[in-house]
Amino acid sequence: MFFKSNNRKLKASVTTFLFGLMFSFIFWSCSDDPEQPAPIENEYLVESALKNEFDEELIKTFAAVSGLPEFSDYVRHNIEIHKITYKTVVQGEDVMASGVISFPAGVVGPIPLVAAFRGTIFSDLEAPSENALIYGFELLAAAGYGLVMPDMIGFGTSKDMIQHYYNKETNSGVAIDMIKAGEEFFREKEILLNEQLFLFGYSQGGFVTMATQQAIERDPALGWNIAAVGAGAGAYNIEFVMEDVIDREIFTSPGFLSLIIYSYNEVNNFGKSMDYYFLEPYAGKMAGLLDGSKDQDQVNDALSDTLVNYFRPAFVEGMMNKTETEMLNAFQVNSVHDWKPEAPLRLYHSSGDEYIPIEDSQNTVEKLKDNGADVTFVLLGERNHSASAIDMLSEIVPWFEGLRTDL
Repeated sequence: MFFKSNNRKLKASVTTFLFGLMFSFIFWSCSDDPEQPAPIENEYLVESALKNEFDEELIKTFAAVSGLPEFSDYVRHNIEIHKITYKTVVQGEDVMASGVISFPAGVVGPIPLVAAFRGTIFSDLEAPSENALIYGFELLAAAGYGLVMPDMIGFGTSKDMIQHYYNKETNSGVAIDMIKAGEEFFREKEILLNEQLFLFGYSQGGFVTMATQQAIERDPALGWNIAAVGAGAGAYNIEFVMEDVIDREIFTSPGFLSLIIYSYNEVNNFGKSMDYYFLEPYAGKMAGLLDGSKDQDQVNDALSDTLVNYFRPAFVEGMMNKTETEMLNAFQVNSVHDWKPEAPLRLYHSSGDEYIPIEDSQNTVEKLKDNGADVTFVLLGERNHSASAIDMLSEIVPWFEGLRTDL
């Protein structure tokens, strides 16, 4: 009895001791643990959501039916496409912008980053983040790149704003902030990026590409290493291109002309009514045609491709004799044909381009060479403006692949 009683007391003492020791150990471990680092807050990226996923075989099929069968040789991964919203600044005002980010599924990196820029669009539904399936440039993610592509102002989350069409400061700022948001996105996904940044775009995107390269290279604080830049069929000397187009009798895509004049008038606060530039009945239709509710074909069908019936003669005369100084000065300020790029640059253009004169690209190359740039002109053949976008992609991918440091 005495033994049993003392045994119970001994067990109770041992149990108490062990609980005390455990509590002390837990308390000691918690109190002496180094403080966990606070999570890094995003400065640009607001939110992201999965938009689409595609496997390798489907990507190869898409490439083949899009006229890029040779791209199959570079398809190495399934891809994910995410829609993002991010913070940017437009004319001093905070704006919420959007775009898409694509990357090779299952890859942790380090991988190169590509910033890609689309051509001219009119409908809200044509924006990269709103497009139903795949835009096309996302194919580079299947080759192992991280890819960012902004919607640009006037589309996606900023669709209630007027397009800042061929506006160098806004376009480059929105592009740079998209790249920054992309870096934050990849950090969240724990995908490492290497030190290589590639830029490319076609048509309006060619202009945005050049404007973005210029802005990046003039801001060393960004710390980005641009590996290579490809720009296709963009209007680089805007004044030259507009004079060329206005001097024609027929222009089969008057929507382009409407968009640049409407955008410059509104964004630069010229304060003129549309009948200063255009004849009726077209002047009165302009705002409704360019509000994102109509696509390119619908816009063009509502306008005249015979320019003498479209433009007000006094405006054309002012453009040709250089007295339309307000608009001409804006063209000059926003042009990107006269500076010295540092990264290797290739300009692509087709002799069959019915919209942007090939001479603009050729003259820009000569001017940039005179300024000491490493720039090359690449003739894409004789296909029209739209078809040549595919030809450019087939030329640019092998060039980028040959420069990659992660292969």
